[in-house]
Amino acid sequence: MSRRVLAMPSTRSEEPEELEELEAGPQLEPAAARSAGVVAELTGADLSTPLTVEQLPTPYDVEETVTRPLNEHEREHLAVCEQALHGFRRSVIVAGKALDVINRGRLYRETHQTFADYVAEVWDMKRAHAYRMIEGWRPAALVSPIGDINEGQARELAPVLKEYGPEVTVTLYREVKELRGDRRVTAADLSEARAALPPPKHLARPDQVRDVLTVAAADGRAPRLAPAPASVPQVPAQGSEHQAEEAASGSVTPDQVDEGVEAIAVLEDAAAHQALIAEKVTGKVLTAALLYDPGRAELLRAKLREGAKKVAHRTRDPEGADET
Repeated sequence: MSRRVLAMPSTRSEEPEELEELEAGPQLEPAAARSAGVVAELTGADLSTPLTVEQLPTPYDVEETVTRPLNEHEREHLAVCEQALHGFRRSVIVAGKALDVINRGRLYRETHQTFADYVAEVWDMKRAHAYRMIEGWRPAALVSPIGDINEGQARELAPVLKEYGPEVTVTLYREVKELRGDRRVTAADLSEARAALPPPKHLARPDQVRDVLTVAAADGRAPRLAPAPASVPQVPAQGSEHQAEEAASGSVTPDQVDEGVEAIAVLEDAAAHQALIAEKVTGKVLTAALLYDPGRAELLRAKLREGAKKVAHRTRDPEGADET
């Protein structure tokens, strides 16, 4: 496995201790960063183009005891999968399949002893999270080819796929969407729907799923799938300012609770990523990037600055956030 050391200029540095660390030893690079030609040749995409799930190889198994170096095809597969992770790391479909290929093919074996070591050191990802992504990509790809499904939803569908098969999985997701109507489907909705299913031997056909869910909603076993109650505007008594304020503000609906929970999760995730960016994007990194590819480095710097400006604006003015 080739390694490369960048010759760093010593004229200016705000963080000399980090430059000393860089000069002290070579840094490993993911295969995708070393194999732009392979990625472009195999998929028609360059390093700046996120790959799709269709462009990834089909996961395949190798013996757990295999220790031989990667062959040419395995190196190509590792390069493509790592490029997919660079572009769509948070996509349960694309990233999940890429991790599945790397794990089952033991494509990490030249640089790491275990898959857990590989995802931790290369992608800063916990082993449990990586396996959740792997488990979720197949049901997610089944029910949502365009990728509008998150990891939590996919996690609830994974047992359905395993126990009932693809037809019931697709039907369950479609019926939950229809029962929810204009309300957004959440992982909690799918969890209730999954719990309402009878044992596989008692579900003769996928089209029975609709009746099962409707009955479960009616008898209270799946309240989230029940039709939304019609809202009746309350007219306050004349002269009651307190009642007028209540009518104007309205009550908090279950959908608003769901949206609030997910919104807090989004903000927590964004804050964690922002902290990671602040830690990772150092003077050393920028100097190395400008030496290696000045044009792309400047483009990425501009994207980082633009993203920071948008976040700063939206956190100051939530009401106008969607206008930018």
